Amino acid sequence: MKWKIFCTIISSLYFGGTHSQQNNSETMNNEAKTVIENMAKQYAANADTMKDLSDSQKLEAGRKGYEGIIPMAGDIVDVFEVENKTIAGSDNNTINIRLYRPSDDKDLPVLLYIHGGGFTAGNFKTHDRPLRALANRSGFLVVALEYRLAPEHPYPAGLNDCYQVLRWIKENAKKINANANLLFVGGDSAGGNLAIATSLMAKDEKGPAIKGNVLVYPNTDLTLKSDSWDTLGDKGYVLTKDAMVANVAMYLKDQEDMNSPYISPLKAKNLSNLPETLIITGGFDPLHAEGEAYAKKLEDQNVQVTHWHYEGQIHGFFQLGGVISQGDELITRISNHLKNSIK
Repeated sequence: MKWKIFCTIISSLYFGGTHSQQNNSETMNNEAKTVIENMAKQYAANADTMKDLSDSQKLEAGRKGYEGIIPMAGDIVDVFEVENKTIAGSDNNTINIRLYRPSDDKDLPVLLYIHGGGFTAGNFKTHDRPLRALANRSGFLVVALEYRLAPEHPYPAGLNDCYQVLRWIKENAKKINANANLLFVGGDSAGGNLAIATSLMAKDEKGPAIKGNVLVYPNTDLTLKSDSWDTLGDKGYVLTKDAMVANVAMYLKDQEDMNSPYISPLKAKNLSNLPETLIITGGFDPLHAEGEAYAKKLEDQNVQVTHWHYEGQIHGFFQLGGVISQGDELITRISNHLKNSIK
């Protein structure tokens, strides 16, 4: 059943279709290859049904389908405390946040984690299991948020929400037993894009000081012009170029904004003075070239960068730790990196 649910994602506007061609798949991680093969089978079985849906129905199917991967993250682990709050946004809106507290320590380092989902999907549920594990293994207070999604709320609504939560953490650090001097920002995929944009905004507006970024296969260039989009974007390796083009169109009201550093950080002229950055990429992820290019650009501007490349991995493996062991191992590795960053 979980493969059937997962197929709903890839046959939606979020992930796009999965095809049978799998060039060079012999070098793909075996567990990832099994995921891709099952996705392809289920997509073929459900293609006719998805074809008849309207765009709004496809969007809703994608959002529901994204939640279908939840069991693939592995078991739910207990955390010392999970607390839900609602705070005021900057646009007369409200923002739901969730705090994962690993202990009763009074001075916890904190990671603001921004979920992926192509700017159009994702919520607390889609990332709950990996973030519980991340809080426990790192000893960090992990703060998640449900930012406003496109197309109902296009750019800059989601980014404004992320930055507002960052400011709230800084202003309320003592109340939530957090150390405002040990503040990190991270995210996966579109969440990685928003994590960079939040950090750029903090730099530009002389906002909260950020000690580090954790970027899991981030979108860094929404123009989608890279070698890996050209070679992998039509292979059906979870994320497809057609699907991403559709998502970008929903995210941006004005296509002239495409080259803004807050939308395509790789286009930024000045990335100096950004925080120490960890970047994770996967060899079968169409996003890997822009992630690698962003890492190089940071290095060229004297930002400390750590880059881990998983040659055999696909997009999304951070959330698939229950079926792809390297996804679970990545959570441990990120946790150790965070702990070492505050020594």
